[in-house]
Amino acid sequence: MTHSYNITGMSCNGCRSTVEKTLNAIEGVEAVVTLDPAVATITMEKHIPTSNLQEALTKAGDYTIEMGNSTDIIHKTEESAKENSCCCGTKKTA
Repeated sequence: MTHSYNITGMSCNGCRSTVEKTLNAIEGVEAVVTLDPAVATITMEKHIPTSNLQEALTKAGDYTIEMGNSTDIIHKTEESAKENSCCCGTKKTA
């Protein structure tokens, strides 16, 4: 089964890479993460609760994952860019 998730907290390719590697380290997960829009497309062998995905991402950095549709993805990406700092320490700007 394949699902798309909104990801907040990413603003550079380093963030994208960290999120993708973290998700792919979870057994049974194959993830492809894009930066604009900030989306993870995840194929799972069996259902993995979003809370398990979030737990792994929290350990990796200040990232948030949630199910959503494409309209939500655009709005959340814009909001996140205004509020968060990047993994490399730079302030995100819209």
